[in-house]
Amino acid sequence: MTNIFSIYLLLFLSLSLILLELYKFKKLTFLMNLFIFYIIIELSINFDSWHLIFISNEFWKNIIVVLLFLSFIIIINLIKDARFETVFLFIMTFIGSLMIILCDNLLIIYLGLELQTFSLFILIAKNKSSIKSSESALKYFILGALSSGLFLLGVSLIFSSGLSLNVKELSLSLSFNLTIIEIAIFLICISLFFKLAIFPLHFWIADIYEGANWEVVSLISTIPKISVLCIIMQISNFSNFFILCGIVSIIIGSIAAMNQTKMKRLLAYSGISHIGFILLGIMLLFNQSYEASVIYLFIYILTILGIFMLIYHISFSKNDYIIELGGLSLTTKLIALSWLLLFLSIAGIPPLSGFISKWFILISLINNQFFFIVIIAIIFSAVSAGYYLRIVKITYFQKSSSYMNWNYILKPKNIPNKILSLMLGLIIYMTLTLIIHPTIILTPIHVGFNYFF
Repeated sequence: MTNIFSIYLLLFLSLSLILLELYKFKKLTFLMNLFIFYIIIELSINFDSWHLIFISNEFWKNIIVVLLFLSFIIIINLIKDARFETVFLFIMTFIGSLMIILCDNLLIIYLGLELQTFSLFILIAKNKSSIKSSESALKYFILGALSSGLFLLGVSLIFSSGLSLNVKELSLSLSFNLTIIEIAIFLICISLFFKLAIFPLHFWIADIYEGANWEVVSLISTIPKISVLCIIMQISNFSNFFILCGIVSIIIGSIAAMNQTKMKRLLAYSGISHIGFILLGIMLLFNQSYEASVIYLFIYILTILGIFMLIYHISFSKNDYIIELGGLSLTTKLIALSWLLLFLSIAGIPPLSGFISKWFILISLINNQFFFIVIIAIIFSAVSAGYYLRIVKITYFQKSSSYMNWNYILKPKNIPNKILSLMLGLIIYMTLTLIIHPTIILTPIHVGFNYFF
């Protein structure tokens, strides 16, 4: 009893200190990161003090929590508008994602999804003077309500059948081939596809990205997707429809990104393609394919966060045109080189880390004799490499106009963030050296999905 009291007292003091820190200085400090780290350790190790029987503490989930934590530390340091209400909404999104990953009950997962959705809705709409921001928030709210309705409909079908809402027991009930359970799982997965922005619920993502600011875009494109993929891994069943969704997402994302002139829209369609690759691995329902999907998720999330950190230093204009990267190699050579490495990696160019992630997914598909899907994935990976190389070409070989040069000179520069600089250096180091020494990522994932999944 004394141990429980001391833990809750420590949590209360930590929360009080962080709120005081935010109110006093109006910026994020090391104390914020320390508090979040303590919460994750408390949730991951000492569940007995919480008395929450719906929490599942498994090794493979802790691996994904580590990725979630790293992503949040980077994103929280990308925030330029560090007002208390903004930071609070970012924290609520993180807590909702943590609930989704660690909880085993579908109703608690639904609460985590709603906590995510409403926090993101407010963050997207916070720029009151922008019509695009208001339009994006309204679209996200309406489609999010539709997604929530589908999820609850699936949960109600399971509940009406007299089955448990526990995720593990639900996956076991799939073996009985009950039509009502298959329909319920289908509805739940379709509702989760909205959060992932993949076919057939992908059409909203580019408009939402364009209407939100960069720190909100970095949040939408990482943390919610990590948590939702964790749920899909537990409830998915092999279905031609889900395989079709994955491959069509790759096709749509690769083709739609080709003619984009704005960086946000290009990253939006690029994300559709990459999540499609991850979904293909999950839907094969083999430990090897799960490993491949989580490896792809790790590398993709860290690479895209590296790109967001570079964008933080570049300071695009209001419209975020790709052409603004012209002449970047003349003004900031180190950032231009980092830009080159990360975009070649996310394109899957060997020997960078992005090549390794696609290689594992393709090997899993080949081992399960999906040769036609492998051919399509390779073709559209080559197509997507075209628009990534176009960005590299603009960065190094296209001169910027005199207007853009003067705009760069006169515009105030962002103050370098030590945490972001350190994390960016580690991501670039991983991008270059992972093919030489991949065990730092492969070993814990292999152990988690072969002995604890």
